[in-house]
Amino acid sequence: MSLVGGHYIKKYAGILSDKIGAATSIATSSLSHLSLVQAFNANDRLEARFAQYLSESRVAAVKKACTHSTQLGFLYFVAYSANALAFWEGSQMISDSVANDNNGVSVGAVYTVIFVLIDASFILSQVAPFIHVFAQAAGASERLLKVIERPSKIDGTADDGDKSAIFGEEEIMLRDVHFTYPARPDAPVLKGLSCAIPPKKHTAIVGPSGGGKSTVVALLERFYDPDSGDVMIGDKNFKDLNVGYLRGNIGFVQQEPSLLDRSILENIAYGLVSSSVERHRRLAPCILDSSLSEMAEKVRAGASERDALADHDACVAEVVELVRQAASSANALNFIESLPHGLSTSVGTAGNQMSGGQKQRIALARALVREPCLLILDEATAALDSTSEQLIQAALAKVSERVTTVSIAHRLATAKDAHKIVVVKSGQVSEEGSHAELVAQGGVYAEMVRLQNLGKLSVEDAAIPEDLIRDERTLAAKTTEPADEKEAMVGVSGSDVTEDTVVGGDSPPGSKDGDGDQKKKQKRSGWFSTKYTFSLVRPNLAMIFLGLGMSCIIGGSYSAEAVVFGHTVGSLSPCRTPEDISSDGNLYGLLFFVLALVEFFANVIGGAAFGWAADKILYRIRVLSLRSLLGQTQQWHGEDDRSPGTLITHITGDASALSGITGSTIGLLLATAVNLVAGLVVSFAVAWRITIVLFPTIPVLLVAGMMKLRVQAKFAERHQKAFAKATAITVEAVDNIRAVSAFSLEKQSYEVFGRALQKPYRETMKAIASGNVWLALAFSISNLVYALAYWWGSRQIAENRYSQTEFFIVLPALLFSTQSCGQMFALAPDISKARVASSNIVNLLTTRSAEDELSPGSSRSFQPAGTLLEEKAAAQAQDAENSTPAHKRTSDTAIGAELRGVHFTYPSRPEQPILKGLNLTIQPGQFCALVGPSGSGKSTTFSMLERFYRPNAGSVIIDGVDITRQFGTEFRDDIALVPQENVLFEGSVAFNIGLGACPGHEPSQAEIEEACQMANVHDVIMALPQGYETMCSHDGKQFSGGQRQRLSIARALVRKPRLLLLDESTSALDVESEKRIQEALATLAGRTTIIAIAHRLNTIHRADQIYLIEDGRCAEQGTHQELIQRSETYRTSVIHQSLET
Repeated sequence: MSLVGGHYIKKYAGILSDKIGAATSIATSSLSHLSLVQAFNANDRLEARFAQYLSESRVAAVKKACTHSTQLGFLYFVAYSANALAFWEGSQMISDSVANDNNGVSVGAVYTVIFVLIDASFILSQVAPFIHVFAQAAGASERLLKVIERPSKIDGTADDGDKSAIFGEEEIMLRDVHFTYPARPDAPVLKGLSCAIPPKKHTAIVGPSGGGKSTVVALLERFYDPDSGDVMIGDKNFKDLNVGYLRGNIGFVQQEPSLLDRSILENIAYGLVSSSVERHRRLAPCILDSSLSEMAEKVRAGASERDALADHDACVAEVVELVRQAASSANALNFIESLPHGLSTSVGTAGNQMSGGQKQRIALARALVREPCLLILDEATAALDSTSEQLIQAALAKVSERVTTVSIAHRLATAKDAHKIVVVKSGQVSEEGSHAELVAQGGVYAEMVRLQNLGKLSVEDAAIPEDLIRDERTLAAKTTEPADEKEAMVGVSGSDVTEDTVVGGDSPPGSKDGDGDQKKKQKRSGWFSTKYTFSLVRPNLAMIFLGLGMSCIIGGSYSAEAVVFGHTVGSLSPCRTPEDISSDGNLYGLLFFVLALVEFFANVIGGAAFGWAADKILYRIRVLSLRSLLGQTQQWHGEDDRSPGTLITHITGDASALSGITGSTIGLLLATAVNLVAGLVVSFAVAWRITIVLFPTIPVLLVAGMMKLRVQAKFAERHQKAFAKATAITVEAVDNIRAVSAFSLEKQSYEVFGRALQKPYRETMKAIASGNVWLALAFSISNLVYALAYWWGSRQIAENRYSQTEFFIVLPALLFSTQSCGQMFALAPDISKARVASSNIVNLLTTRSAEDELSPGSSRSFQPAGTLLEEKAAAQAQDAENSTPAHKRTSDTAIGAELRGVHFTYPSRPEQPILKGLNLTIQPGQFCALVGPSGSGKSTTFSMLERFYRPNAGSVIIDGVDITRQFGTEFRDDIALVPQENVLFEGSVAFNIGLGACPGHEPSQAEIEEACQMANVHDVIMALPQGYETMCSHDGKQFSGGQRQRLSIARALVRKPRLLLLDESTSALDVESEKRIQEALATLAGRTTIIAIAHRLNTIHRADQIYLIEDGRCAEQGTHQELIQRSETYRTSVIHQSLET
C-alpha cells in the first residue's frame, strides 16, 4: 500500500508542482514589472490568471490529500488488524496450552509478541502521518535529479573542446545555416543564411525585426547550435570549440541589458571572468570570492574607496582600475562618479535603480573590460542619447581596428561607418556591402535609409542667431522658475482633499518629513495575528471541525487500545479455563478489529477533510498575498532589501507553512492532546496510585519539548530573510541566464549562492544540535518512565493493591500519552514555521503603504472576508449599484498634462535629486517628445505622470486634476504606457494584449486585432501556428526584441487611451515597422495626447513640441526646427544621427 500510495502521491505532486510553477511565474513576472502592472491597473487580471492556475491545481491537491489519507488509514487498519489477529491467535494457543496441562506456548511468550506488536503499532502511528512527506520528497528528488543529471548539449562549464582557435585573426563564416527555436518548432527563423565576418573589421547586421538578426548573435555565442549548416572560424567548427574558451573571447552586449543585484563594480568586473587575456586570469579568484562585495559594502557604510582597498589584496585595486578604465570607454564614468557611492553603488534588482541608458553603458563596460577579440553589440546603444552614443561610437571605432566587431542596429546612423553591412530579411541575407555601395544599389537598405534619414541641415540652420540664443536663455529661466503656489492651484481640482492630505505641499525639495513614520515597521501583537489568521480560515471551519472530530476519535482510540490490551493480557491467565480464555480472546480480538475499522475511516475522513480545507486556505492566502503585494507602492517595494525573489516567499513558503498547520499538523496536535488527556483520565480512574507516581515525569517531558520549540522558533524567525535572499539569487541567475552564460558566471553565481547560505547553514547546524538535545531528552524520558512504571507497578501488584489487568491498562495508556508528547514536540519545526509565516502574512495583508492609505476602499481590500476574486467582483458590483462609480470616462477626447515645479528624489538614493523644479505643459491632443541625456529624468517624468511615486514638492496635473492630491488610481484608466523594457506574462498573446484594456472592460477579439494591426504585429501573430492563442513564456523570449516591442504597443493601443506614454517604444524596431506605427499614431491625433521619450530623433522630429530635459529641468522647448537653431545640444544630436552628414 505504501508503494501504491507513494506512486499516486508522486503523480499528483508532479501535477501540483507544474500548476503552482505556472502560477508562481505569473506572480514573479508581476512583481518584477510592477510599474507596468500598476500603469494598466492590471492587478485584477493578473490576479485572476494567477488564481486560475491555482484553481487548476486544486483537483490534484485534493486527490493527493485523499490518497495520503487512504494510505494512512489502510496502514492503521493493517496494523490494528494484525493486533486483532495476534490477540485471537494468542488466546487460542494459551487455551490449547492450558487444555494440554501447560504443554505449549507460555503466557510470557504470547505477552511479549502482543506487546511488541502494540508498541510497533504505536511507533507506526508516530511515523505514518509523515509518510506522504517521504513520497513528496521522492517525487521532488526525481524532478530535481532529472534536471541535475540532464546532459547539457552546450556546457559552458566543461573543460573538453578545442581551445586553439585564434579569434580576431581568422574570418568567421556562417554557411547555409538553418535554425528553429525549440519553443516554436513550426516557425523557422534562419533559412539558409550565409555570410562572412572579416577579422578586425566592423560588420553591421540590419534588417526588419524578427528577421533573424539576434538569432545570428545567439549562434555566435553558442546559446544554440544550428539545425543544419555550420558556424566556422577559420577551418574550425564552433561546435568543436570549448564553450568557455569561445565565450571568453567574446564581449557581448545584449538588446535588453541584464545586470545582477550587486554593485556597479561587481557587474563590470564580471566581464573579467574567463577572459581570454592572460593577465586577467590571475584576477578571477578575487572576483569570484567576496572581496569586491565586501569592499563595496564598506564604501556604502561610509569608508573611502582608498581605505576600503587597503584591507584587500593588490589584485582588488587592479580590478577596480580596470573597471574604471572600461567605464570611461563606455562613457559611464561621469554618471557613476556622480553617484553617492560611485562604483560601489548597488544597481538594484534587475538594475532597476539605473535608467535604461545607464544600464546599457554599464553592460557595455562589462563587455569592454575583458578586452575581447570579438565584440558583439545587439542594439547596444539603442537607449543612449546622441552625445553618449557619439562618444561610444568613437571609442568603438578605435577598438574596431584591433577587434572583430559585430553589431545589430536599427538606428542606421550607428551602422553607416561599418566596413560591411549585412541586410538580413526573413532568415536570409538580402544584400551586403558598404553603406555607399548599398545606397547606390537602391535596394532594401537604400529604402531603409530613405525612411530613417533626418536630412541635411540647411545653411540657415548652421548659424545660430544671437537673438535666438538670448531667447533661449530667457525661456530656460522661465521654464525652471517655480510656479507661484497660489497661482498653481487655480483651475486645478482635487478630490475631497484637505491641507493634511497634500503630499509634500509645503515641504522643501528633498524633505524627509514623515518618512520615519512611513518606514516604521508596525509590529503586530501575537493576539492580533491569531485573530487575523483565524479570520482567514473561518470560511473552512466546517471541514476543519470535521477533521478535528476525526482527530479526537484517533486520539481516543489509543486509550481504547490500552483498555483492550489490559483486559486481553489479564484474560490470558493459565488459571482460567480454556473455554473462558478462548471466549475472551474472540471478544478482544473482535474489539481490536473494530478499532482497526474506526482508525481506517477516521483517518480517511479526517485526512480528506484537512486536505480539502488546507487547499482552500492555501489558495485564499496566496491570492490575498499577491493582491496585497501588487497593491503596495513602488517606494514600499524598494525598501528593506525587498526584491521579487524575497517577496515571492510570502506566496510560496509562508502560505504553505500556514496552510500546513491547518491541515494534518493541527490534526496530529489535537489527536496527541486527546490521547494525553484520555490516557491520564483512564490511568487515574483505573489505578491512581501507579499514575500519581508516574505523573510528575510528564511536566519534565513538556519542558524539554517546549525548549526544543523555542529554539526552532527563534531560528526560523532569525534566518528567514537569509534563506529568502539565497532563493532570490537563484531566481536572478535563472532570469539572467543569457548574461550568466555569455560571461561564464556559472561558478560566480554558485559562489554567491553558497556565501548567502553559509551563515544560516552554520546557524542551522547549531540550532539542530541544541534543539536535538532537548528532543532527545523528550524521547529518552519515555524510556525512564517505562523503567519506573515496571518497578512501581510490580510492587503494587505484589501488595495486592491492583490486578494485572489494571496495571496493563495503565502502562500503555500512560506511556502512549507521554510518548505522544514527544511526537507533539517533534512537530516543533512545523509549528515554528507556521507561527513565523502567520506573522509575515498578517503583516503583509494589513500593510498599507502610503499609496494605499489614500486609496478608497483600502480598508475593505484588507478584510479577509473578501478573499476570493469572485467575492471581490461581487462586492464591486454591489458598490456599483449602491453608489456612483469613483471614475468613469466622460469623454474620449485627448487630455492635457502639466508638471509644476516638480522636485523628486528616489527614496533609495536620497542624496541624489532627479527632478529639480521641472515644469512642463502638454496641451490636449499634442504629440510631445522628451529628449535629453541618459539619466536626466525623462523616465522619472513618466513615473510622476503615472504617480508611481509622489513628488517631494510640486504638482502633477492630469486633465485638470492634481493627481498628487487625488485619492485612488482611477486616473490611470485614461493613460497607457509602453515601457522601455518590453514585458510579456505567462499566458496567450491575446491575454497579454488584453491586459492593456481598461479595468472592467474585456476587449473583444476584434479590438485586440485592431490594436495589433495598428502596431504592425498582426501578421506576425497570424503566422504562428496557434495565432492569438500562442502561449508566451514569462519573459517572451520566443519573440524577437522588435516583435515584443510591437506587442507592447498593441497592449497600450487596445486601451484606447486619452494620454499615451511611449518610453523608447520604437528603439528595437526596423524602419518599416516604425513607419507603420507612426502612421497609426497619426490617426490618433485629436483623440489622444502622445508623450514620447526618444533618442532616435527621426521618430519625434515631427512632434508639436519637443522638451529638452537636462539635469532634472526643462532646458529648452520648441519644434524640431526651432531647437536646431536654439539648442547646440539638440543640433549636435541631429548632425550625429543624420545619414547624409
